[in-house]
Amino acid sequence: MADPTAAVRSYLLNNTSTAITSLVGSGTSARIFPDELPQNCQMPAITYEDISDTPTHVIGTDWGRSGFSRARIAFECYASTKTQSKSLARTLMAYLCGPTQRLRGVYGGVNFMDAMIDYGPRSETDAPTDGSDERRYLTTIEIMFSYYDE
Repeated sequence: MADPTAAVRSYLLNNTSTAITSLVGSGTSARIFPDELPQNCQMPAITYEDISDTPTHVIGTDWGRSGFSRARIAFECYASTKTQSKSLARTLMAYLCGPTQRLRGVYGGVNFMDAMIDYGPRSETDAPTDGSDERRYLTTIEIMFSYYDE
């Protein structure tokens, strides 16, 4: 079974000539993490979490899976200011599902058809947990990826 979340992460980490990698780095030094930020993480950074991965079905003589699925992935864009956080989220949206650039084709073993913003952007403040008064700002977006899962 295809793993669209891993494929999207790989796509973000290995495309070194993008606006995303200029902000959060690339390869093994990239600040793109599953689920949550590590302690004392340098800003800006991105976390991602798979929300759902739903196959579609067909009705007819051969009832069952159509080979087409949709994966919803939530991204949280962290930065030292609200403006930077929103800018990183806009850059990520433009890179994954923008009008001139979007994730389409085979990448990481997954055949992506399309990507669209499903929710957001929504901005929040992450209260400090280390005793300081420095807040982190985050902007959350959810992107729906359509792909073939055959």
